[in-house]
Order: sequence, then structure tokens, then C-alpha cells
Amino acid sequence: MEPSRRPLKVKGGSRMDAALDAMTALGFDKKVVHQTVNKLLKVYGSNEGWVFIEDGDYRLLIDQLLEAQQQDQVTHSLLLLFILQATHTTYIV
Repeated sequence: MEPSRRPLKVKGGSRMDAALDAMTALGFDKKVVHQTVNKLLKVYGSNEGWVFIEDGDYRLLIDQLLEAQQQDQVTHSLLLLFILQATHTTYIV
């Protein structure tokens, strides 16, 4: 007799899947969306948080994703500036 297995999860049926589908359609990275949703669920509560995340066609989630992108761009720009300054120092003899 074969050991019983868990039933396979139906792909695409969860709230997370819906959020991932909606955000990847807008061009956001799946991994970043997943991480951001999990952070929001920690802040707003695991099941109760979905109401806030889904409200306004994921407006809160989109705002958080755009804010993270902007912070990444600022960090990248500052790092690039630091590298350029470090490599272009002049030595006065």
C-alpha cells in the first residue's frame, strides 16, 4: 500500500498568488513582492492585514514597493558617488 500524501495545493488560488499576479503584471519582481507582502502582514496582522493590502487595488502594496525602489536607487547613487570619489582622488606632491 502506498503511503498517503498531502493533497497538492492548487496553484494560483491564494491571496498571495493574487497579489503576486497583480504586481508582476505591473513589472515588480516576484521575490520583492512576496517579501513586501510578508512585511505588511507582520505590521497589520496575518489575516486581518489582507484587507489593507487588497484595498484600493493593492495601493498600500504598490506604495511600499515604489518606496523600496526609490530607496534602492538613492542607495545605489550614493554608493556610485562614493566609488567615483574614492577612485578619482588627486594626490598633491
